[in-house]
Amino acid sequence: MIKFFVMLYNVLYILFLPFVVIVFIFNNKYNKEIFYKLSERLSFCKLPNKNLKTTLWIHCASLGEVRAVEPVLDGLKDEYYIVLTSLTRSGRDYAQNLRKADFVALLPLDIYPIMRRFFNVVKPDMLILVETEIWVTMLYVASYNNIKVITVNGRMSARSFKIYKKFKFFWNKFILLIDTIVTISKDDADRFSFLSDGKCKVVVSGNIKYGRNFMLDSRREDFFLGKEDFVFSAGSIRGDEEEIIADVFNKMSLNFSKIKFFVAPRHLSRIKAIVKILESRHIKYSLFSSRNFKNRFILVDVFGKLQSIYSISDICYVGGSIVDKGGQNPIEPAGYGRPVLFGKNMDNFKTESEILLKYKGALIVSDAEDLCNNIRKFICDRKFLEDVGRNALKAVKSQKNIVSFVIEKLKESLNV
Repeated sequence: MIKFFVMLYNVLYILFLPFVVIVFIFNNKYNKEIFYKLSERLSFCKLPNKNLKTTLWIHCASLGEVRAVEPVLDGLKDEYYIVLTSLTRSGRDYAQNLRKADFVALLPLDIYPIMRRFFNVVKPDMLILVETEIWVTMLYVASYNNIKVITVNGRMSARSFKIYKKFKFFWNKFILLIDTIVTISKDDADRFSFLSDGKCKVVVSGNIKYGRNFMLDSRREDFFLGKEDFVFSAGSIRGDEEEIIADVFNKMSLNFSKIKFFVAPRHLSRIKAIVKILESRHIKYSLFSSRNFKNRFILVDVFGKLQSIYSISDICYVGGSIVDKGGQNPIEPAGYGRPVLFGKNMDNFKTESEILLKYKGALIVSDAEDLCNNIRKFICDRKFLEDVGRNALKAVKSQKNIVSFVIEKLKESLNV
């Protein structure tokens, strides 16, 4: 039965591939990477300096997952030969610049001849999947070659679970090909256990993103900020949040002349739409790419700067959470000791938000008025700001042992 599903999946994949390519070509977000490093997508690559070390193939979806796995790479790179793949150009390029893997490439197309060729080139002793990377052909080829598969930082949101649950008859057969699933939370573990009928080994570890090194060399001077400037950053904002943040800025800027907003949309394709919102509210703004921050509202129109912005902020709002989009990762600003604000919709980072709230390193906001009230309180009460920031950092530090636990599980699986 599993061979039939793999064959059906491959046929559908090949049939839909031309349509996907056409859509990507006309999509501002992806058109620059559809043909990037095409040879890697087709598995035409050769591993440099392949030695006799045990080979680990680590696959990440995108930039966020590559960043998440950084501390694990630090613990493995001296002992193992590491191949790292990413689905996206941003993840691949970031991994290449890290220089913590022996070989970096884009994930090959999940078509049997192409994926089989990549396995033959890499010859991995173990396949490590980060978060929810469940690729049918990849798992099948790994199983056929008796290669152990382990998922780390496994997560499955309530939204994703509904889809997997609906097609459980299909996904169950491939999740069962994963030897061990190390999840972020008990909720994630329960969902994976359900999909595998309790047959997969599932272990809860916590989020390895807590183990990242949050020390950046960014300085406030690099962002043309003075000592008196108060920086509010809003990261990965979505949909109606764009208007909310614009309204908050208009209200706060009336009473606080030294406040500055750094606002980063989740998708850069929203820049033009946000500009229209700002202009309709008569908000003078500067584009981050211009490096001319003369205005107090800076719209971040470049990729990969959010970490640096969080690090120089006074307080940070994590987007996708006032609107019902599941939220974004609150660990990132908390890791820099910054007070974190987010809405009630944090399903994608439920455990992380609960830990921050438990340590009193974060506050929940519901709308523009609530955001204004909290920002005002932080500006007027320096001790409160410092206490919440300190608590946020304590929350992150409380989870630092997670990486060593995950590395230990990986080594255990290799030796079984």
